[in-house]
Amino acid sequence: MSELDMTPYDAIISKRDVRHYIDSPIADDVMARILQAGRMAGSAKNVEANRLLVITDKTVQEALTHAGDFSQWINTAAAIVGFASPASELRLFDVGRQAQNMMVAAHGEGVASCPVTLHHAEIGRAAVGLPDDWEMPMVITLGWPVDDVPDSPLKRTRVALNDLVRYDRWS
Repeated sequence: MSELDMTPYDAIISKRDVRHYIDSPIADDVMARILQAGRMAGSAKNVEANRLLVITDKTVQEALTHAGDFSQWINTAAAIVGFASPASELRLFDVGRQAQNMMVAAHGEGVASCPVTLHHAEIGRAAVGLPDDWEMPMVITLGWPVDDVPDSPLKRTRVALNDLVRYDRWS
């Protein structure tokens, strides 16, 4: 089954985080669909405070590599999308909803992605020129995957569903 033939469920369960990309841009129509998927994510109280910052400039991407403890590789992506919000309106759940929508939509397009936490807010803010009263706690990377994506060194079997789920009460 090709990526474009996937059901939403197939896209969700087959999506994996990828950090290895070929050097090729993402077409405008593909990027527009990915961004639209983020736009359509729900927002607590319908505030819609988040703004998406699409970063393709390699100088800005390089500066962002220093904003996270595990982000040294992010400048290899065709695009980095930052999730920015006024600090007073930051809702991490909304950021996660947008990010997941976009990563699943990207996967459906054949575009690989990976979420990245920015641990050093001041470095990220300076890299993209974000106002002092705004936060950008995370980004996602987007790019066309290499043909032979290496296995993650952290690869493991997922927790079994019957170990993950509890019904009605904890015990």
